Amino acid sequence: MKSCAFILLLLTTIISSSFSKSRFGEYYLGFGYAMADGGQGTGIDGDFINLSANSPASDSADFILQFNYGSVDFNNADDSSWELGLDYVFHYDDYVFQNGMFRPFAGIGLSYLDDGPKVRLNDDGFTWNFLAGTEILFTDYFCMSLGGKFKGLWSDFGENDFLFDLGLTWWINDVHGVALEYNHSFDQEVDFIGLKYLYSWQ
Repeated sequence: MKSCAFILLLLTTIISSSFSKSRFGEYYLGFGYAMADGGQGTGIDGDFINLSANSPASDSADFILQFNYGSVDFNNADDSSWELGLDYVFHYDDYVFQNGMFRPFAGIGLSYLDDGPKVRLNDDGFTWNFLAGTEILFTDYFCMSLGGKFKGLWSDFGENDFLFDLGLTWWINDVHGVALEYNHSFDQEVDFIGLKYLYSWQ
């Protein structure tokens, strides 16, 4: 009896998730704030604003434009860090559970980085990145994203870092949403924790 109840609950979750609102395939703007902490012995402490725009490029791909700007304290000094980037992300909607709970994704991106405090990389300039992960749609309005990003400089391919990303998104309705986001860079040893407001339209 318990196994039947569990199977019924699992099927209900999967079926209800098949109509969930995702962060892929939607037009939305994001406005967020994040705190940075950590660093390789430099004691980085920063406050960042994040602006983003998501636009479907096709039924199975999105463009994501992002701008980050922050003020950072490190080694008893103050400096700023900013980055402007564009990612192209392909989401594999039809390959897992027929548009069900899991939406794997992969993408590439370019950006320009001006990072005096060395929060993201040890040098400035144009960067490339490869990203992959999956979005997990729990309910009609709640989802989680797990992923990773390999990022480096065009001018020096030896200057790179791997970043882990975790995000929880709650769509209050079809238009408004909030997201809690966590990011960790393994080489720079910096953690970002942020909160973002999402405005969606079709």
